[in-house]
Amino acid sequence: MFGLLLRPAYADHISQESYVTQCRLDWTIVRPAAFTDGERTGQYRHGFSGTDKTTKLKISRADVADFMLKQLTDEMYLHKTPGLSY
Repeated sequence: MFGLLLRPAYADHISQESYVTQCRLDWTIVRPAAFTDGERTGQYRHGFSGTDKTTKLKISRADVADFMLKQLTDEMYLHKTPGLSY
């Protein structure tokens, strides 16, 4: 039942990513784990695959913001979709 309800949202998600990845602009799609309200630690993992089972599946909003701001001056993940978690 849950999968049936999310099917349209997932299809929309795929469509959105397709638009971004096919454009000529520079882009990075950040894939964070579940958000928490914790402080910025600066100590998080990034760049792992979606099948990595060693992450903690959570990250603070402050650390997501920290990572995203760093991407403005770092080309490491340009045209990539890094995962982000503790």
